[in-house]
Amino acid sequence: MQILKMKNTNFLSLFLLMLLSLMSCQEQDILNEEERKWINGKEEIIVAVYPNYNYPPYLFKDKNGDSEGILMDYLELIEKKAAYKFQIKEYDNFTALMNDAKAGELDLILEIQETPSRNKYLNFYSKLFESPYVIVGKKTPNIPKSRKDFETATFYLPEDVAIVENLKIQFPNAKISSPCKDDLDCLKMIAQKNDAFFIGPRAVTNYHIESNNLSNLKIIKNLGKDYQPSLAVVKDDSMLNDVIYNLVQSVSYEEKKEIKDRWLSQFKRPFYKKSFFWIVLLGIAIFLMIIILGINRYLKYVIRENTKELEKAKTIAERNNKLKTSFINNITHEMRTPMNAIMGFSGLLSKEVLTDTQRSNYLEIINNACLRLMNMMDNVLEVSLLQTGDVSVQKNTVLLDDLLKTVVYKHEENVKLKKIDCNCVIDISEEQNCVVMDQSKLQKIVDNLLDNAIKFTSKGEVTFNSTIDGDTLIITITDTGIGISEERLKTVYDGYSKSNLDMKDLYDGLGLGLTICKAYVSLLNGKINIDSELGKGTTVNVYLPVDVIDQQQLCEKEEMEPQERSHSFHKVLIAEDVNLNYLFLKSLLDKVVDFDFQFIRAVNGQEAIDLVLREKDIDIIFMDIQMPVMDGYQATTAIKKSHPSIPIIIQTAYSTAEDREQAFKAGADDFITKPIKPKTIENIFKKYLKTRGEKVTF
Repeated sequence: MQILKMKNTNFLSLFLLMLLSLMSCQEQDILNEEERKWINGKEEIIVAVYPNYNYPPYLFKDKNGDSEGILMDYLELIEKKAAYKFQIKEYDNFTALMNDAKAGELDLILEIQETPSRNKYLNFYSKLFESPYVIVGKKTPNIPKSRKDFETATFYLPEDVAIVENLKIQFPNAKISSPCKDDLDCLKMIAQKNDAFFIGPRAVTNYHIESNNLSNLKIIKNLGKDYQPSLAVVKDDSMLNDVIYNLVQSVSYEEKKEIKDRWLSQFKRPFYKKSFFWIVLLGIAIFLMIIILGINRYLKYVIRENTKELEKAKTIAERNNKLKTSFINNITHEMRTPMNAIMGFSGLLSKEVLTDTQRSNYLEIINNACLRLMNMMDNVLEVSLLQTGDVSVQKNTVLLDDLLKTVVYKHEENVKLKKIDCNCVIDISEEQNCVVMDQSKLQKIVDNLLDNAIKFTSKGEVTFNSTIDGDTLIITITDTGIGISEERLKTVYDGYSKSNLDMKDLYDGLGLGLTICKAYVSLLNGKINIDSELGKGTTVNVYLPVDVIDQQQLCEKEEMEPQERSHSFHKVLIAEDVNLNYLFLKSLLDKVVDFDFQFIRAVNGQEAIDLVLREKDIDIIFMDIQMPVMDGYQATTAIKKSHPSIPIIIQTAYSTAEDREQAFKAGADDFITKPIKPKTIENIFKKYLKTRGEKVTF
């Protein structure tokens, strides 16, 4: 027991002795007694620093103007080991630094490259880093590549840099210039020139090129020499050399590595090794995935909806295609009916021996068939213009009472033939009678609606009512006809709706009336409603906005005073390029009893103008629109400028409201459509020619 106790005591004593020995070793001064005494008695030790050389991360100035970098941390480590604070002296001119070193006005230089000439007055310790010297030039098509190309080249270098001595040895014939204060300044100058080069450490040069966006510079070649800056001490002070030597030797590899790693991690660490990069990259990846998923879901939705729309459009297109085919077949059938009548009765007129009554009946049938055929063609043309958007509103002053009565009375004969009643109530006061609206479209709307009501009513009555409520014209047409089913009401305005009509063979026409009515009502900013019950009849209500004018005389057109004639015949100019049309119009005029005519013909608009200027006493002009050289509109405008009193009647196959409006704008006095009816010619003569008692008959 006693022996064990003694052994434990001896072991504890030995452990304490070893710990004290280790602590004493750690606290042992790096400098010997003489060196410690010398450095403690030294008032100052001056260390020269040249941060303007700007060699990050080794030595540079930060944004506050303080010297920073690996070398400054290395100097602080040496100060700590020496337990002495050196006096830092910063230089902004390297030549001045070298002159002070030669004159012995400083003790240490923190960073300087060893050269044979500098070895005469400096001792060099501790090479802190290495970087190969490289030749840098501007990117050009003829950039030098071999050493021989640089033998007579021009190099821009800061003054007194170490590489100059080596450069003069390698390229004795090269031109070395120092127009720049530091490496960056030299690189910027070379970036603006094509005939100069720079030599510097690769690491520092790369940093300057990338951080200052000198993208037109390129590292051409390694010089074969490394930049190895050292800590230098003036040779004259042997004690200082001993002290610095001991301090430099005491710096361990781990201490040097720690300083370098701390700085190089900020300057040279690849971006892909930084955690921030991966965090940002992950965030971007997640964000992109969310966007892609969102876009993918949206595209699926769009595709699904578009597929539905395409399927719906396909169904509608297929249905419309069938309807169009049926419609074309219907047109063929409907047009064959009047054509059959025209051809059949024309043949009978030429081959049969007929009485005057039979001949008159046949001619009336042919005439009605022609009118029916013309009406079909007008409707097809009107629907085509509506579908292409070529129809516009042409407003003018209208006497509603006269217009509505004219349209209603037009169907009087048809009502009598069907033996049904037609009740017409026009409840429009004299103060409301004169309005501004599109006369031709209103007339077409009422005409089509009445035509439908009478056509589909075989017994009972058709009632027409009209009134003005405020600024709205209300027209109601009621019939006791076959009515319209609820299913057909959905497509009743469709241009091909008759193709779905089960009883289409019982009724003539193309079924375009309601299509045109609906389009016209929409153009006039109005509304149309249809209420119907199959087998009981139909009621159509139309609401159209109108501008009522208080002064009715504005609606009354001034009648043109018939011209006095200085001769016993009427001189008529017919401007018509188609010979058949000219002969037909001339034949109509020749049948006038007790009138003599002198006919003058022009085959184009320009010829019509020339004839008016050359001929005298032309009483009336019939002007076609579609002619070569110059059309009827242009010719009418020109003639009205020189002879405004001559009545000009536009006669054309075009029958739309737009054509009529354009004719009147050109200066025409009246407008008639082909085929021309004898009654129309009679009205024209009564209106524009002074008959002096002669009777106009056909």
